[in-house]
Amino acid sequence: MQGSGLIAVFYRICEWVVRFFIANVLWLVFNLPIVFLAFNVFLAKSPDHLLANLILIALLAPFCFFPATSALFGVVRKWIMGNSDNSLLMLYVRSYKENYVKSMTGGVLFTVLWSILIIDYFYFMKLNSPFIYLFAAIGAYIFVITLHFLSNTVHVHLAFWALLKNSFLLGIGRPVQTICIALCCSAILYISFNVFTAFILLGMGSVAAFVSFYFYYKAVPKT
Repeated sequence: MQGSGLIAVFYRICEWVVRFFIANVLWLVFNLPIVFLAFNVFLAKSPDHLLANLILIALLAPFCFFPATSALFGVVRKWIMGNSDNSLLMLYVRSYKENYVKSMTGGVLFTVLWSILIIDYFYFMKLNSPFIYLFAAIGAYIFVITLHFLSNTVHVHLAFWALLKNSFLLGIGRPVQTICIALCCSAILYISFNVFTAFILLGMGSVAAFVSFYFYYKAVPKT
């Protein structure tokens, strides 16, 4: 009996590992142009080459990264709400189509905002200015707001500007969840890029989306 129980637990764990892996691969495939450009960023041999790739990433992000990531949030939303039996591919594609316009529109705004923040951060870092800490703090907040927006996009039916407003208010009004999301996702990114790079393929995006939506779901009223 115990053996059967342990086997069942092991099977369940493997099932979830595979789910996270497949969802992450789908996310990477739908982000393929950005994945290719990001790889080139690490291989850039000159500042001009680096800048060209970063500009291309920024231009593609609203049309590629944000819709693909909102689709990933749509998948983990189903998991967290107790529905994990649907075909992953069908669920991902359906979520991608349903939320494309809102996620792309939000992507334009967030990409502009992120670009301004990053440029200012590196400008003040070059000057050795203490303002870099302010921009780092603002960046952490906007990072969580971006994740809240993606969660809102797949979870509530609101007009675009209402989604955006709700995301900013949620980031301020639920500080515990905001801090938890920032810390957990920062840890996931740090492990993925500095400790175990294979995790980028194995589950970086899907695990980060799951954690983000989990804390978001704890913060919003249940209907």
